[in-house]
Amino acid sequence: MKCLSNQNRTGFALVMIALICVSLLTGCGESYDTEELLHISSTVNLPIVRPAGLSAENVVIPYDAYVFDGSGMEFEAGLLINQTANTVVSAVNPHKRIYPASMTKILTAIVVMESIEKGQISLSDTVVIGKEIEFNEDNVTIMGLEPGDYITVDELLHGLLISSYNDCAIALARYIAESVGGFVDLMNQKAAELGATNSHFVNPHGLHDNNHYTTPYDLYLIFKEFLTKETLIQIDSNSTYTLTMYRDNEKISMDITATNGFLSNSFDMPAGYHITGWKTGTTEKAGSCIILEFVKDETDEEYICLVSNATDHETLYQNVEDMLKEIY
Repeated sequence: MKCLSNQNRTGFALVMIALICVSLLTGCGESYDTEELLHISSTVNLPIVRPAGLSAENVVIPYDAYVFDGSGMEFEAGLLINQTANTVVSAVNPHKRIYPASMTKILTAIVVMESIEKGQISLSDTVVIGKEIEFNEDNVTIMGLEPGDYITVDELLHGLLISSYNDCAIALARYIAESVGGFVDLMNQKAAELGATNSHFVNPHGLHDNNHYTTPYDLYLIFKEFLTKETLIQIDSNSTYTLTMYRDNEKISMDITATNGFLSNSFDMPAGYHITGWKTGTTEKAGSCIILEFVKDETDEEYICLVSNATDHETLYQNVEDMLKEIY
């Protein structure tokens, strides 16, 4: 029997190592905890794998990646993405299932705008409230629409996005699809089209339902589409707005204020940035949430920031500011 040369021994060793690695990955070796997060240092470039259906313009984050800098953020899941460079600045549980609360309304608004773009409806259309709009929980934020009221699609969108009125979401859903269920089908179809395949929506407003969920990454994909709609960005630019509707042929006007604490001056705007599109959300199960686009004044770089399930509003906005500090 011939002895292996040093070169052959090296080759043989490499083959054996490769076989061991394959067996481990295919489950033949010691098992590993699939629930454990994969920790990847922010100094390491993440491998870019683009699943079918995702555009080359989207950042793709490997499943269960956890990019961090050790600063100890106080929220369940979040993202900060440099839209201009198409890179991840920070990601915490980017593929974790979360409840979106009223961040749902960005998808609602997209479906409404798509109906307008197709010529099915227009912003100036008058919507007549045909039947009672009811909710199965207390303390729901509503405009107070009643049967017989009439209001334009444009005003409903302002109420939906600026003050997050849940009855505006129902009114729009019924007007476009004749039923809330039909509208929700359109929402799920649009989400899938955008690549948000780990999401499932059961209503147009985001009030809690165990089967109504998404992920930070899916919301990023949906929000990117939202940001392409100039009408929606224009609505989001308002910190206050005078909303108009009619009841019994009487004009009713109400002043509304943005739920975004940076725009309402409840919290100081991060220095050196301005906001384009945004949406907040709050429920008991979802906690305090926000998704928004910041533009850095000095460079015009665009960043999408999402924070989910902060314990309260103060923590939410502080977390956003802390996350922006990761930008250099």
